[in-house]
Amino acid sequence: MSAVVDPTAHVLARLSPSGRRLVTPELGSGERARWSADAYRDHVEPLERALSLRALDDALDGVLSTTAAFDAAAVDTALALALHRTLPLTRREAADWAVWRYLAVVHRPDVVRHRWELRSWTTMRARFWSAGTRPDSNLLGRLWWIAELSRRGDDHRATRRLLASPSLANAVFVRRLSSFAPFVHASAQILADQPASVTERVLARFNMLCSTMPVEGRGEAQIIDTLARLVDEVGATWAT
Repeated sequence: MSAVVDPTAHVLARLSPSGRRLVTPELGSGERARWSADAYRDHVEPLERALSLRALDDALDGVLSTTAAFDAAAVDTALALALHRTLPLTRREAADWAVWRYLAVVHRPDVVRHRWELRSWTTMRARFWSAGTRPDSNLLGRLWWIAELSRRGDDHRATRRLLASPSLANAVFVRRLSSFAPFVHASAQILADQPASVTERVLARFNMLCSTMPVEGRGEAQIIDTLARLVDEVGATWAT
């Protein structure tokens, strides 16, 4: 059942599929800063538990005030850490993309606009709405999940390494293997300092290897050795 969500209550909610009509070029460009409660009242639903957004809003305001608009590495890193530390969601809750749509479309569209410049409306619309960890997915959900999949407990060093290079984060998290922690951590260790051209070739070769040998049977140390070997092979190919 739909319910009115009081925008002053700072409580997380869900945006139903009908809320897609709220993702407009005016919202994406900032011509419309945000929607009024009257506009979204029929499209939102409460969560099973009340979750305050006050800490999140404070953290997001801090990110917007300390990073330059469209600075991919700086904004992505700061947002990922802020989101993960101030939104204590279970994986089950975070897998509900209606939550992330509420945050991006209704609650904090300014954050999406701070990260992404409107160049293509089709792509910009996806960054408010689409599920997943691709770069053309809902920004807030994507970054929360990157932080979740790359952490070791409260240690986010791998998160920082991956997001410091947008091309590396994209290359890792467009792949299904991104749900396998040893692969994510090995990539952060071996590929963080590699140029995008090398990273793409290495991961393409690694995918080919995985088609004949399931990666789930390998530990992190084995994946690190394999990626390092592939980096050397790619480098040698380029040198000849």
